[in-house]
Amino acid sequence: MKKNILFIVFQLFITFLCNAQIDSVLSDKLKHMAERDQETMQHPPKSIKPASKPHMALIDSIATVNYHEAKIIFDQYGFPGFDLVGEEGSKSFWLIVQHCDKWPEFQQQVLEKMETQVKKKNAHSTYYAYLVDRIRIRAGKKQLYGTQVSYRTDSCQAFVADVEDLSNINQRRQSVGLEPIENYLNTVSKNHFLRNEENFRKRGIIGPILYPTGEEE
Repeated sequence: MKKNILFIVFQLFITFLCNAQIDSVLSDKLKHMAERDQETMQHPPKSIKPASKPHMALIDSIATVNYHEAKIIFDQYGFPGFDLVGEEGSKSFWLIVQHCDKWPEFQQQVLEKMETQVKKKNAHSTYYAYLVDRIRIRAGKKQLYGTQVSYRTDSCQAFVADVEDLSNINQRRQSVGLEPIENYLNTVSKNHFLRNEENFRKRGIIGPILYPTGEEE
């Protein structure tokens, strides 16, 4: 009994030391940058029409500011992993880089450092997969994990195009902690329909067409 108590106390002490090493100032900064990115994309000012040229220009300006700040952080720390900024801070840095499409060389540099941290279990493998696909698609290559999707406008069904070795995609997805591609496509299809439900219903589309997953009763 005493040994168990000592072990638990030791584990708590180690956890405390790890948390104490996290740079909370840097973590909070990254979270703020990511929040600003998402807020600008999803909720533009009322004076700006969503997806309009002014909205795209605003998104671009925020991405540019975030890029310069992220590059300074990357040059100093490399890819910030869990041990430096915690899981949320690390995710926030990835999200910022995910939207740095104007700077593909920077994205590639981050990807290489992120891979090292993933192998150390110090960064999310799932987010790494998203960045891999985003970089490959924009470089004119086929994606590996099917994270980048398009939608059939006549059925609101998501699909992936230009995937390497499609027959083994779920094996690759499982290796990085991603759900089967069919489940993923169904989820994003449903979300896409909900975001655009009014327009779809006007066109007689009452819901997305889903892929069979083997889970149906």
